Amino acid sequence: MTETRRCWVEVDGRALRHNFRILRNLISRGTRLMAVVKANAYGHGLVRMARELEAIGTDWLGVANVAEGAAIREAGVRLPILLLSATLPGEMDEAVRKKLTLTLSSFGEAKQLDRIARALGRPAEAHFKIDTGMGRLGCWHAQARQELDRIRRLPGLAVKGLCTHFASADDNVGLTRAQWEAVSPFFAEHEDLLRHAANSPAVTRRYGFDADMVRIGLALYGIAPNPEDQGLGLRPVLTWKSRVTLLREMARGRTVSYGATYRVPSPQLQAVVAMGYGDGYFRLHSNASHMLVRGKRCPIRGRVTMDQIMIDVTRVAGCRVGDEVVALGDQGAEEILARELATQAHTIPWEILTNIGARVPRIYKHFRT
Repeated sequence: MTETRRCWVEVDGRALRHNFRILRNLISRGTRLMAVVKANAYGHGLVRMARELEAIGTDWLGVANVAEGAAIREAGVRLPILLLSATLPGEMDEAVRKKLTLTLSSFGEAKQLDRIARALGRPAEAHFKIDTGMGRLGCWHAQARQELDRIRRLPGLAVKGLCTHFASADDNVGLTRAQWEAVSPFFAEHEDLLRHAANSPAVTRRYGFDADMVRIGLALYGIAPNPEDQGLGLRPVLTWKSRVTLLREMARGRTVSYGATYRVPSPQLQAVVAMGYGDGYFRLHSNASHMLVRGKRCPIRGRVTMDQIMIDVTRVAGCRVGDEVVALGDQGAEEILARELATQAHTIPWEILTNIGARVPRIYKHFRT
């Protein structure tokens, strides 16, 4: 690729397949794997990732909404797709037409879906969600048995699955176990349904709550949900890159960027990098994070701006305009992980990935599709 590309993401199919194999080996034999591809496949590219995941043997795909599911369907993907969020009444028609499986939390939602499905003359499929402590979707488990019985009597829809969502599988074993114990009686009573509860942290921590299917997002993209899971050997699928667009000799006492939050303490060589918060790189990284140039860690100087970031390349021998800069990923012997950036920005790795903007092109390498 020529040096005209200023800011881009590289997505590695070999790393994706490597992670997929590791995660398959962590779950029980016969358990299905749902790959969660919502939020543009965690920043990796919705349609391309969905196609590749279908090709490598994923059983289900999970998306946030009808628009995401429809985009995958229109790309020719035939896998079962579960809508992980609540569906608006006005979206249900398209969901049924696109053969998307809805998540239901209440009889009220089910009645609307039943009416639409009967008007279309085709059955709708849904999974019923039980709230065991997440407090987001689902019917509270104390009332779930009665609600599910009412829903299953509706003629226009078929309940095919039963699920819950762990609130703190990454850091609270006690709560996770309590949630599992709350949902287990329902799972035992409905062996005819596809039952699922475990997410990435529940799988990587080997709780054994696999049921019939697990839903894996972050770990699939090569990031261990728990720092102690680094030994699993997951490989980051995404590398975020840019280029040096300008080099400047900065004299002692000069200030850098908006707000003059950085004053040069001694003469240094400064590089301007062609990315900023307009691309999704957090402003909170100002004066706090590093980027890689020629395998060296280079500190950010001053505030991150919309389209440009200034870094100190004084220690980088031979640095020149056009040099590749790595904001997330590895270069030489150095690596910047999503967890490192998340810690510096007071957030979580999920947000680092999903915040990468639409104007940043995704370049796919070593993909089969």
